[in-house]
Amino acid sequence: MAAVSTDGNQDKAPHLPPLSKQSLLFCPKSKLHIHRAEISKIIRECQEESFWKRALPFSLVSMLITQGLVHQGYLAANPRFGSLPKVALAGILGFGLGKASYIRVCQSKFHSFEESPLGNALKAGLQKRSSNTGHSAQRSTYEVKVSSHDSFVTAPAA
Repeated sequence: MAAVSTDGNQDKAPHLPPLSKQSLLFCPKSKLHIHRAEISKIIRECQEESFWKRALPFSLVSMLITQGLVHQGYLAANPRFGSLPKVALAGILGFGLGKASYIRVCQSKFHSFEESPLGNALKAGLQKRSSNTGHSAQRSTYEVKVSSHDSFVTAPAA
């Protein structure tokens, strides 16, 4: 076993809060703990807004439409459970689509929080995705090679 030395190395260690003030999720190497309150506030807002503004309305509308389609006879009702399985599935899918449709809004909230390492990482990832350098150049080179190839030229019928 290696012995732990406590002499003279304490001045080089980073300043950490006392153990009584640290949460169980504290990581001294991560800088996310600096703005943890702001980040958790943004996450909470995103969860609440995505539920009330997108997920619940999408779910209710999809359930009402499905129930209407079953009632009109466009969808067959289950002999044992009636329209419940189809309506429940429509509600679940509507909820998922509603949550997924709110992702861009939440990303923009993190982008607006400029001091956040997570916001900076999202900005860097978005810039990488939005830049199409290289791909368009390869495509145009390919198109030039294909269009100049003689086997694709058709001879006029005699």
